[in-house]
Parts: sequence; structure tokens; C-alpha cells
Amino acid sequence: MLATENMLQEQEHDATETGTAVRVRDLIKRFTDGTVANDRISFDVERGEVVSILGPNGAGKTTLLRQLSTELRPTSGTVQILGRDAFAAPREVKRLMGIVPQEAGLFDSLRVGEHLALFARLKGADARQARRAACAIAAALDLEKRADKRIGTLSGGERRRVLVGLALIGAPPLLLLDEPTTGLDPESRRIVWQTIERERARGATIILSTHYMEEAERLSDRIAIICDGRLVAFGALDELNAHAVRRAAQSAPQGAPAPFLSLSAQKARDHALQRQWNRHARPSLEEIYFQLTGKPLEVDFD
Repeated sequence: MLATENMLQEQEHDATETGTAVRVRDLIKRFTDGTVANDRISFDVERGEVVSILGPNGAGKTTLLRQLSTELRPTSGTVQILGRDAFAAPREVKRLMGIVPQEAGLFDSLRVGEHLALFARLKGADARQARRAACAIAAALDLEKRADKRIGTLSGGERRRVLVGLALIGAPPLLLLDEPTTGLDPESRRIVWQTIERERARGATIILSTHYMEEAERLSDRIAIICDGRLVAFGALDELNAHAVRRAAQSAPQGAPAPFLSLSAQKARDHALQRQWNRHARPSLEEIYFQLTGKPLEVDFD
């Protein structure tokens, strides 16, 4: 693996202390100008699960991940990471994470292999272990031919892959990835997706933010939809679809007020709406998103 034996044993022990990897309760982040970036968000992520946080730019995805990573303190609410209070023991919690921030600097003068090996040393590996970890990660992210290239000469997509590689060092039980494939070409995006799938296979818990519907649908066990700082839905795709159907039923015109419909009439109405919504096939995630938020997923790439 990509960590020393002692590091792996310690982290595997940490990861098995609870079946819930991340527990968020009533999380609110209000900035000094009065902006509420996250508004009473609550959810659980189970160990070994991949959860995508889906929403447009400005929805509050990055603010949420920065609070999970302990970089940003909430105004109120709690976050537990593998059974630990994230804000009472931030250093202990951060040891359990690999993080890809939305924006981060790299050391342009270092070569790719040197950069990866440096971070492995910082996580406790000796020189030989660090070199082995750097080689393994470079291979996993198709950076082997770039290992001797200086960071400053890399393309934006290659630099993004290096950031993903740094998060993998030490095989952390929890990965927090903030839009890990933004700006990547299709081939680089495929490589990152494959890496995420391998990390899931080894048992890592992964939370990633994205505004790509295909990415969320392909990688996720469950999807959290955030709009205007609020968690409007959270579940597997079929659960999101069912939630969208209920929303459609609540907003659909009715011949009589719901309290005056018989139970059988209400069921018949709901079944008719379900058939209309499904149109003989499960709707796309984009359709579900629009039904739940009332907004198209507008993405600002600037």
C-alpha cells in the first residue's frame, strides 16, 4: 500500500471504531457580512461510502468541506470524524484525512516525484518508503513520465493530479475532494475517476464536491444536493427520484384539496404522477436536480 505498515495499522484501527465515518448535525456557517453559506445541514456518511455533494458554484459546497476538514470553524453545529469531535481535536482528526482543496499551491521548483516523496516523509515514512510511495502514486495517476518534471512546467490538469496524489499519501481512511476534476481534460478526468474507484475498493470513505452530473452519478453511493446553502436532498439516485416524485405531487394542481381526497384517490394520483415523471424510464440526475431545486445546474467556469 501507499503507507508504512505502522501508519496503516493505526489508521485501520481508527477507521473501525465506528460504522459512521462522518456525522454532521445542524451545521451553520454565517460570515461576518451576514451571508449564510451553510444553513442547518445534517447528514451521516458511512465508512467505505462515496458521497458526492452536488450543486452550482456558490451553493456552499466548498464551505461545507472546509468545515469538515477543520480549516473553517462553524458558527454552530457539530462535526464528528470517525467518532472524534472535529473541533475539539482538529490535529487528531486531520491525521485521518487526505484533502484536495479547490485551490492550493504547489512547490514549482520541486519535481513531481520529489513533491510526492516530501509529503510522504511529512507523514512519517522513511526515505525508502517515501520513494516507493511516490512511485506508486505517480503510477496510479499516470504521472510516471512526469516524475522528473518540475511542478512549474506541468499543465493545469497534471498539477491537479499531483494534488490528488498528495491526498492519497498514507492511505488515509477519509478523503475530502473539493471539485477534484474541475478543469481536467476527459482523459485526466477518467484517470482521477479510476483512482477514486480504487480508493473506494480499499475501503476509504470519500466525500467529493462536484458540479458534474455524470461524475456524481458514476462515482457515488449517495448524493447530497445543496442549493443556496441548504441540503435539499440526500440519498441514492432512486431515493432522490422518489423524493422528486413527492415534490411533484405536492406542487401538482389538484381537483380537490389533499385533505378531502380519499386514501385510494391520493394513491391513484401519486401513481399517475409517478408514471408521468418516470416516462417509462428513470429520469436523469439533471431532471431530478431541477425538480428538487427549481433551478438548472448553471456552472460558472470562469
